[in-house]
Amino acid sequence: MSTHKKIDIICVSAAILMIVLTILFMNGRNFGVTPIVSAEADGSLFSADDLNEDWNTSYATKIILSDKGSTITGSGAYSHNGDVYIVSAGYYALTGELINGSVIIDADKNDKIWLLLNGVTIHCDDDAAIRIEQADKVFLTLADGTENTISAGAQYNADMIASGVDGAIYSRDDLTINGTGALLVNAEYQHGIVCNDDLVIAGGNITINAVQDGIHANDSVRIRETAILIAAGDDGITVSNDDETAFLYVESGSITIPYCYEGLEAISITIAGGTIEIMPTDDGINASGSGENAVIRITGGEIAIINDRGRDADGLDSNGDIYIEGGRVLISVSDSGGNCALDCGSENGGECVVNGGTVIACGGSMMSEGFDASSTQGFLVYSKSADAGTVISLEDADGRALLSEEIPCSFSHVVLSTPDLKVGDICTIVIDGVREQITVDNTSVSVFQQHGMFGGGRRQGDFSQGNRPEFPDGQNMEPPGGQDMEFPDRQDMEFPDGQNMEPFGRQDMEPPDRSEIPGSESWADNREMTETGGKTLVPDASGITAETFVLLGISVLVLSGGLVIAIKVKH
Repeated sequence: MSTHKKIDIICVSAAILMIVLTILFMNGRNFGVTPIVSAEADGSLFSADDLNEDWNTSYATKIILSDKGSTITGSGAYSHNGDVYIVSAGYYALTGELINGSVIIDADKNDKIWLLLNGVTIHCDDDAAIRIEQADKVFLTLADGTENTISAGAQYNADMIASGVDGAIYSRDDLTINGTGALLVNAEYQHGIVCNDDLVIAGGNITINAVQDGIHANDSVRIRETAILIAAGDDGITVSNDDETAFLYVESGSITIPYCYEGLEAISITIAGGTIEIMPTDDGINASGSGENAVIRITGGEIAIINDRGRDADGLDSNGDIYIEGGRVLISVSDSGGNCALDCGSENGGECVVNGGTVIACGGSMMSEGFDASSTQGFLVYSKSADAGTVISLEDADGRALLSEEIPCSFSHVVLSTPDLKVGDICTIVIDGVREQITVDNTSVSVFQQHGMFGGGRRQGDFSQGNRPEFPDGQNMEPPGGQDMEFPDRQDMEFPDGQNMEPFGRQDMEPPDRSEIPGSESWADNREMTETGGKTLVPDASGITAETFVLLGISVLVLSGGLVIAIKVKH
């Protein structure tokens, strides 16, 4: 065989192998390839820059906002027609007030921008008040001890609508919000904070009042050590993209959503810590992906979902799996319509598993689900109708209290689990003073496996008369866009003192010291950090990852090229 023919065979073989590797890479899930969620080099979901809230402002460009002409001292920014433009990498410190204008960032695609909000008020009638057109990443820092207000009008101009701008803070690229100050966002047009890529929220007291979503992102939302308060006409926080890699990760801090349509929605959701309180009119936490992309995973934190007005509403709702491995979860949805506390995609092979934590899940029995028998922690499923305000208690065989909770909504189906429950244990359940002894056997059968009766399309939040949700103190809270858009002065939503913000026993919204926030340990220090939302961050040694295929492909090309060169040299 001639040398040329040998070379041709080698090249064709290498090409075929590369095609095969490419197919495996693009269809990895079907072949056991594990997709890798975007993470920092050390495995953390938060970079050093994300956590740097004390950067030096002495060399920053100083911008004093004013409708009479903003003053800029330094380079990289200019003022034009009432707007302030930031066009190059660097540090910028903003003070002052802009009543009808925008701060627009339009830099090189590789530029990083640090923006300090040092007691600013920015409002724009027909555009985002802060609009990020292009940058590698923008870091929005809330200066310590300051209050910053960002707001936008009810109707954006045609150019902004055509280009997809739909938030009071709008970013086409990665955005980080950090610091220790306060940020108030009022969005009369669509969403509060929008990020088309990855959004990191790593500090501050943030209040959002939006006619649509409070926070809306495409690729990911990652939250730690932040106090967030959201009032939304649609979802509190939503994350979605076409390739179904979008995820929400909560490490620590507090998220309070006193009214919304759905509370937290993403393709997959991981809650590792923090305090989350949601009062939705539909689902509390919803993993909206398809098949195995949809995962709710709770490994820590305190979660309370209360819904006394929904129809076909769920507490935890996943199109795929639900895994509870730690923390404390309280779910109370009313015993009406098709409401149920837990809803996994069992009709598609999804499972609901408890391997740790405390769970008190109460709702209707018509479409009720419990935990899968594969759960390693004991659980009870119990059917009994009871009124709102009923107390549920659980005692072990010695009469020791395992849990006790007053349930806010009426219910007919109860799912309970604590770390002290084991299969074979005999315990006593007490509902409104009535006692019954039960043996824990981890059996749970869904009343409706196929979920067909109450299915239907997704709808927007309904604030029509008679359907407007009430704030915890019973007073109607005017939805965004109404007469009460002077958010800071409203008695029923005052932040951070929040006298009425105690639907689940919290006295106020003042965040605790960072060291005391539940789950505030660094994610990098967590050795069990293999997954977020069901997607591997650190490849398991037993699996084949996408990176492996890439390296194999490169190796084949290098070896093939070397072999070809060797043959040419030899001949």
